[in-house]
Amino acid sequence: MSNPFIKPFQYERIPIKQDNNEKKRKRVDNWLATTRRIWSYLKVHKRLLLLVVLMIVLSSALSLLGPFLIGVAIDEYLMVSQTTGLMSLLILLVVVYIGHALTMWLQHFWMIGIAQRTIYTIRTELFNHIQRLPIPFFDKRQHGELMSRMTNDIENVSNTLNSSVIQIISSVLTFFGILAVMLWLSPLMTLITISVVPIMVFGMKWITKRTSIFLSNSRKH
Repeated sequence: MSNPFIKPFQYERIPIKQDNNEKKRKRVDNWLATTRRIWSYLKVHKRLLLLVVLMIVLSSALSLLGPFLIGVAIDEYLMVSQTTGLMSLLILLVVVYIGHALTMWLQHFWMIGIAQRTIYTIRTELFNHIQRLPIPFFDKRQHGELMSRMTNDIENVSNTLNSSVIQIISSVLTFFGILAVMLWLSPLMTLITISVVPIMVFGMKWITKRTSIFLSNSRKH
């Protein structure tokens, strides 16, 4: 067992600063500063992150290429009963889907490793910080809030790094890729299709605004 667990009060104690009313009302809403704080931990793995982004780009491109090749096979071969070159197209299609599965596996494997090492560093720093705090600090704060910071908040960061980062980048790249292919195939159908996007965005905001209230209440209790 490590020394911090054997001697929990071996660190230099941090004095408590009295917060004024303005600081008490202040919430952590500066997402840009939060992003920079998280990046300070992630930048240690910049090379591996670059590989993750590269795999996301490749997987997004391959996910678009697969359905496109299927459309070509149907329109130019099956519909006209053309068999010459069909086998080569099918082999290419198999290679595309194997490459897509491989790039998906690699990006998740590397990103989970980055996330776990980052969370380990954050938990270690937070634990060492708590060990330096004086006893009155814990008397003036609710135990549930402290436990939430130690467990729930860090777990949310872990989930975000494990999956949300990849999903956001992949979704953005796939969206613009699909939009480009649709515009190339049929601009009119593209305009009709994207006309429902503002309705979906408004609906998502409406739902998120109301569900976030229940999520916040559940964390407080």
